[in-house]
Amino acid sequence: MQLMTKKRFHTYCYGITASLCMFINGFDASVFNNLQGIPRFMNDMDLDNNAPEDQNLIGAVTSSYMAATIFAGLFISPFITNYLGRRASIFTGCVVVIVASLVQTFSSNVETFIGGRIVLGLGQGIALPAGPVFMSEITPPEIRGRMLSFWQMMYSVGALVTSYSALGTQRSPWLGDWQWKSITLIQAAIPLACAVAIFFCPESPRWLVQKGKEEKARRAIARVREPEQVDQELNEIKAAIEWEQKHTSNSLKDLWIEKTIRKRMILGMIINFGQQITGQSMMNNYSTKVYERVFDSASTVLLINALTYTFGILFTLTCTFLSDRMGRTTMLIIAGIGQGIMLLIAATVYITTPDIITIAEDGSTSISKSLGVGAALCLVMFLFTFFYKPGWGATVWIYTSEIFPMSVRGTAVSICTNTQNASNLIMAQVFPPMFTGMDFYAFYVWMGVNFVLAFLVWRFYPETKGVPLEEMDKLFGGANKVEELHHEQHDDVSYTKDEKLGA
Repeated sequence: MQLMTKKRFHTYCYGITASLCMFINGFDASVFNNLQGIPRFMNDMDLDNNAPEDQNLIGAVTSSYMAATIFAGLFISPFITNYLGRRASIFTGCVVVIVASLVQTFSSNVETFIGGRIVLGLGQGIALPAGPVFMSEITPPEIRGRMLSFWQMMYSVGALVTSYSALGTQRSPWLGDWQWKSITLIQAAIPLACAVAIFFCPESPRWLVQKGKEEKARRAIARVREPEQVDQELNEIKAAIEWEQKHTSNSLKDLWIEKTIRKRMILGMIINFGQQITGQSMMNNYSTKVYERVFDSASTVLLINALTYTFGILFTLTCTFLSDRMGRTTMLIIAGIGQGIMLLIAATVYITTPDIITIAEDGSTSISKSLGVGAALCLVMFLFTFFYKPGWGATVWIYTSEIFPMSVRGTAVSICTNTQNASNLIMAQVFPPMFTGMDFYAFYVWMGVNFVLAFLVWRFYPETKGVPLEEMDKLFGGANKVEELHHEQHDDVSYTKDEKLGA
């Protein structure tokens, strides 16, 4: 086990700074889910969780955010990331999120709130794709999986802060409108910290070399590597980029022209789309709706949400310790099977146990389950999170950020990770009416999805554990750029010598 040197510690600090983007995402993505459990917010927005006519509008709050994220992720983030740098994209996204937080906080109706969600999605779409790219490019291969596991863990931390904030304010009715406004205002704090801190981090040395800034790249590498490693890594980066410039169009056309890159795009899009249809999107955006079928106390539902995210942090640590030992594909396969089994158990328990019907004083009725059944369902869903967080949560981000060549990495990662948002967008619109009509039978659908995803990974995905970024092409059937460039240069030297001898 390698000792924690000063340079290694700095690498972790820079990576965690970038991972604050995922904290912001976890906080923002969980806000509306938790706000649905605060009656004051639902009244102010004139929404009813149980009214069929409000389901499309409730779905629109989430889907508008996702649509904006997709747009910014595909058309704005790649431009900033490729031309201005990874740090610039993170900084810009954080500033936009701060503006969006203020718009949401001072919304007086659901239409204005949706407007704030759209601005929020734009900020997230700009910042998120740059984060894992930056982290993978400054991290040595032996700890890359461990470092990127923090990315997913920060999502759980952000969601955790949202959940406990909602739990605290929901129990403080004296706050009035600030029961929910204080939560949306807190959204501005972390992006402010990230926007300030990111420029204390070095820029990606791979981006600097690509832009012809070799000396700046050397200084950036020196901040995260031991002195004896600097020249070797710089030379490998230069060799890989020089090979790309000589043998590819060195443009986005490579995404569909170059066979090995096209293959990686397809594989990356599949696992990123699959991440959200494992059942994760449903539980993240609408766990309040799900648990309201089991418990009749809003406070209990918010507490369960908070506990889910608390355990999510602990479960993600599994990836931190295992991703660079067990491997990416093994974790995805085990997680997919485990998630499917948990959804099977949850649906079967709910469907086969009796309902408890409660009649309130005003004549309204509510349906819930016994305390034992509720506890059993919570345990099963916690176990779903146990499999999801280190597997299809963290490992998908790790795999996606490390498989693409430098020439297209920023755009390719942006496209792949935005298939998560496309999937989430579909789920945001489909799930509310689907769950209203199918109830827990819907869980069987996602159970099947998980088993299919596990099979696809087992059959088609190569293992990337411990492979340097400059050697990923060889793993996917392409050339080893460093070796080929070395051979070409050797052949050129030999040819020149032969010419001289002939003369």
